[in-house]
Order: sequence, then structure tokens, then C-alpha cells
Amino acid sequence: MLQKSKKELMKRIGAAALALSVMGTLAGCGGTDSGTAGGSTADSGQTQSTTSQEGTSAEGSGSGLDYDSIEKPESISWCSHDGLLPENGQEEWDAEFERLTGIKLEHTYVTGNEYIEKIELDYAAGTAPDVFDLSEEHFPKYVAEGALADLTDLVKESGLYDLVDESMWEQCSYNGRIYGVPRELPQACGTYVRKDWLDRLGMEIPATYEEFITMLTRFRDEIDECLVPYTAPGLMSAQYIPDFYQGAVPGITQVNGVWVDGMQQENMKTALQRTQDAYAEGLLDMEVITNTTATCRDGWESGTTGAFCYWTGNWGQQLTENLQRNVPDAEVVCIPPIEGSAYLYSTPSVHVINGNLSEEEAAQVFKYFIAYQHDGGEGQVLFEFGVEGVHWEQDGDNVKMLPSLSDPNTILNKAYILPSSRLTPLNEDNKNMNYVDAYVDSLKATENAKSQNFQPASPTYTLISADLIVARDSCVAEIVTGNISVEEGLANYAATAAALNLDQALAEMNGEG
Repeated sequence: MLQKSKKELMKRIGAAALALSVMGTLAGCGGTDSGTAGGSTADSGQTQSTTSQEGTSAEGSGSGLDYDSIEKPESISWCSHDGLLPENGQEEWDAEFERLTGIKLEHTYVTGNEYIEKIELDYAAGTAPDVFDLSEEHFPKYVAEGALADLTDLVKESGLYDLVDESMWEQCSYNGRIYGVPRELPQACGTYVRKDWLDRLGMEIPATYEEFITMLTRFRDEIDECLVPYTAPGLMSAQYIPDFYQGAVPGITQVNGVWVDGMQQENMKTALQRTQDAYAEGLLDMEVITNTTATCRDGWESGTTGAFCYWTGNWGQQLTENLQRNVPDAEVVCIPPIEGSAYLYSTPSVHVINGNLSEEEAAQVFKYFIAYQHDGGEGQVLFEFGVEGVHWEQDGDNVKMLPSLSDPNTILNKAYILPSSRLTPLNEDNKNMNYVDAYVDSLKATENAKSQNFQPASPTYTLISADLIVARDSCVAEIVTGNISVEEGLANYAATAAALNLDQALAEMNGEG
């Protein structure tokens, strides 16, 4: 158990708050007002920092913005960390962007583990890119520190606002102002099951937890090639193991609009007991603690796994096709949520614009980079599919994705935006894609998944998050593998969370700190 004195923790909290303040100073965003750090979504009733422009409103009126007159910039700098890798034709993609737009793209690719570190160092040096993307962990902090451009009027004047469900804009807003544009719609995970195994056993698709456990038990006992009835890449994401957690979240989450520690909610006890029992019975992958998504996919595609909860849409296609390469007669179904199970959408990754840019420069980047990728035409085709002849080819009225340049055995599924999760409609009649049943089933199975809001920034949580995550991971692993009872494990975790001053972090997230 982690033990730290209150005095030591308060000193470290003060240091963390100073560090956040320094980041805002280094960002140096002209024309912004810095408010309270510790932002939340607009509907949570919390006070947030804003970068509102004088004379504007949440409705975008009074801005004086003439969207049509925004001039094309000579160049745009962009930093990315996913999508096309350099070895898969990124250079050709950049050249195609310049050919289509006449804009020089200064594109830097950084590996995921180093991405945020580079962005923060670039802000400190005054060399941050014009546009980049942020995830749940970092977006609220950058908004709270005034480091991002206010995009509200640009989003509305461009027409993009009306093409996207309002709830998406709420997730990207603070005090009614929009600071980011989702790259694509959030995805949910659905549970894929070997339909051919169900048929061999004369079983129907399970509808309750009891039926689900019966299915896994019969897979274990009656399917000779079944080595793993149910696999998951770890235990810390409720998205990857919803059939056992059933709405419990092992992390910071919202309950009735209030940010709480999911580990200390009553439903977590039941979830962990359920998972511990399944592990003891050999129904859950024995390697679940150390699994990665790659090892789970490998096991599934080898034909030895009965059920796997993973991303829907395009992944339903890939999981089916890759499995059938090894087991040609295999059939896959993405089952509807069993009774009590709760599928969750991911929080969106959002494109944001450097708050150091002038209003004119920010408008240029928005119109000719962000809006361009959602234009329903050539820009969207480029961001979704890539370069014709390099990443895809025309096949009648369909797009046929080509093998990866770095691995001819792997078919590309996107350039930078997943076609199955596009934010806005693609207005091209000849850019369809052929999808297998599991693709369609998975989207239908998760159509009522629950949305998740961005976790607000908190100086205290920034300080303690690493230690808290270690304690959380250790607690769940010890409980599920049977090394400790649910009650004792959660009691130990609660003591650690209290010593780390988690209550103060939650108060800050709820606008009370």
C-alpha cells in the first residue's frame, strides 16, 4: 500500500498546480482569458476557463466572421501520431494534400508514447504545430490553460455544426464554447462470438448473464479447439469487458452528473466478484492481466477463442476475415448486449488549433484542414481512404483498400479517419465499401451504447494519477486472480486512494476545489 504524509502530498499538489500554471504561461495564447483550472463539460454546471472573443456568444452571433472570405494559407503545420505511418505512404499522402489544396503541409509524425511530450515541449519553445489532436486525458487541461483556439464561430459559420449531433459538440465544449472538432464518431466495443460454435452446440445467442456463462462453459467443455472461452486485453477498461462489469467502471466516472471514483461504487463489488468467479472457472483468459489487444486478436484469429469484446464496425470486418483465413468455415456474430450489460462509446479524439495563432491564422487552419477533412468530397476521401493507387483503388462503385506498403499481408482500413465512423456524410456515390455481417451486426449491437464525457482537469489528479492507477491495477489483478477477496482488496484500495488525497481531486473535478 502506498503511504504518504498529508504534508508531503500538499507540497506536491502545490508543485503540480504551479506546473499547470507554467504550461499556460508557456502557451502564451494572446487574446485569451485564463479562468479556473479543472474544467468539465458544459452540462456539469462547473466553472471553466474560456478563450471567448469579445462580442461573441454561444450562438456565434456578433462575431463578424465572413467564412467565405477566409484566404488560403501558404502552409499548415500538423503533428500526428496515428493513422498512416511514414512507412505506409505518409509522404505520398502529404504530397496529395498539397496537390489538391495548393497548401504546403508541414507534417510531423511522432510515435504515440512521445507525442504529448513533444507537443508540450513545442509549446514551451513557441514552435507548437498549427493543428494537432488531443484525447480525453489531455484535452481538458489544454482548454483550462487557454492553449487552444476557440472554434465556436468557425464551426457554426462553416455549416459543420449542423451536420453533427449536438451531443458531440457538448463533449468538445466548455462554457458553451467549442475548442475541438472530433476526427470521427466515437466507437463502442461489442462482444464477438463464434456463431459456428453456437450452431455446433445447438445454442441460441445468449440474452442473460446466466446464458452467457453457460455458453462459455460449454465452449470450454465441448469445443475441442477452444483454448480460451473469453479473452480481453486487461481488466481496467469497462469497454473491453462489459459482460462481466455490467456498467461498473474501474476509474473516474460520472454518476448523475457528479465525478466519482468508480472503484468505490457499490456495483464494482459485484463486477469484480463476477469476474473473479469466471477466472477461477477457466472461462476468462488466464493471461488477461498481461494481454494486449494484439495478443487477443492473435488468439481470436487463430480459431481458439470463443468470445472477444472489441471495437465495432471495421474491426468486425477484420476480425471475421482474419479468422476465416485460418478457419475458412468459421462464422462470427456480434451479439446484442446481454441483460445488464452496458456498452460504452469512447470519448472522441479531437483536432484542435494552437491558441497562439491569430484569429485569421486559426480561421485558415480550420477551413483548409479541419473542415476540409469533413467536406463530403475530395478532402474527406483523402482523409478516409488515402491516395488512389497507393492506399486504395476503385472497384466499380466501391472502394477497395490495398495492402499495407509495410506489410503486404495486412489490408489498410483507413488513412486518418475510419470510414465506418465518419463524422459527416460522404457525398460520393462511387465510394461504397463491402461489409460482412459482423460489421453490420456490431454497429446494430452498440447503437444504444452510452456516451462518456471528458474527464475534467485537476491539478491534484495530475499529481496522483500515476500512483492511483498503479494501486487500481494492482487491486483489480489481485482480486480477479483470487489472491485476495473482493472486500479486502477494495478496502486496501480505498485506503490508498484516501492517502493520495483522491477526494480533493474529485472536488476539483466537480468545481468544488
